[in-house]
Amino acid sequence: MVEQLESSYALHQEHFESYLAEILQNNLPKDKADSAERIAAECAPHDADANDKLDKVLHSIGLRSDEVMNDARALKAKELVQQYVRGEPDAVTLVHELLTEAGVSMDGFTADALAQNLDYIERIDRLTSNAEHRRNASLFEIERRRVVFGATLRRSVQEIEAGESKVIATLPAKGKNAA
Repeated sequence: MVEQLESSYALHQEHFESYLAEILQNNLPKDKADSAERIAAECAPHDADANDKLDKVLHSIGLRSDEVMNDARALKAKELVQQYVRGEPDAVTLVHELLTEAGVSMDGFTADALAQNLDYIERIDRLTSNAEHRRNASLFEIERRRVVFGATLRRSVQEIEAGESKVIATLPAKGKNAA
């Protein structure tokens, strides 16, 4: 367990140091803010003396080292996830190595997420099926009305063609020559 914590810290030590320097710059008095990076570098190593110094420095500004460490880890984890999602090779390799060391896989996470959200997935599936059914019913009605309209139109044309056509004679207008 201690080895896992040590390797976990090694993954984000550089990030922790810059995060700590930023916190110190923002919270130390102005005369000490200039030395925030030096203080952070002295406090960042993960050994007993550095941890004691870190506790004292953070206590003086009203913070706890475990909270700062957890915040730094969370920010680094978020950054790593974003890099993994973007497909950056180093991040992908690191995530797969960490998962392998922990004895889990991305497929396991996917299966867990699927199991946790199964109700939502089933609801979406039902809604999709209902929408498809309504669409199919609408298309059927459109086609049926087209067939009825087409049959009516054909009948009307046939009636007109079959009916007698009357020739209407036109008489020339009075007083004008039909020349």
